[in-house]
Amino acid sequence: YNQSQTDYLEYNQTGKVKGLTNAKIREALNLATDRKGIAKSVSEGLDSAATGITPAGLALTSTGGDFAKAAAKATAYAYNIKKAKKLFAEGMKEAGLKKMTLTVEGTSDSTTSKSTLDTIQQTWEQLPGLTVKEKFVPFKQRLQDAA
Repeated sequence: YNQSQTDYLEYNQTGKVKGLTNAKIREALNLATDRKGIAKSVSEGLDSAATGITPAGLALTSTGGDFAKAAAKATAYAYNIKKAKKLFAEGMKEAGLKKMTLTVEGTSDSTTSKSTLDTIQQTWEQLPGLTVKEKFVPFKQRLQDAA
């Protein structure tokens, strides 16, 4: 059965991670996020990659098209590790950083968090100077951490 669900990442909610205040670094992380790879690792190819916050098939535009497709055209982000590496290096230089460590928090009571975070870690660590750590907490704790 189709299910309307979209998982998402939030960057630097506290503003304390120096590198994440740089727009080029954040854009590089977005470009280095392999959405198709995540969907494949989580569902063995049954899920489609997210193109935005709105799940496919959830709502229609005024002309009857899928709202998710219309909204995706406005951002048009796609996995592009080559461009991500270039932007990341520029952003790191602008931020005065040579190395950066990020911790990505996932929900421990979700069956898909581990494979999702593993895929993110794998692709993000291709960016020069970046180390990614995984942290798993119960869903309730993750909501409190995001506040």
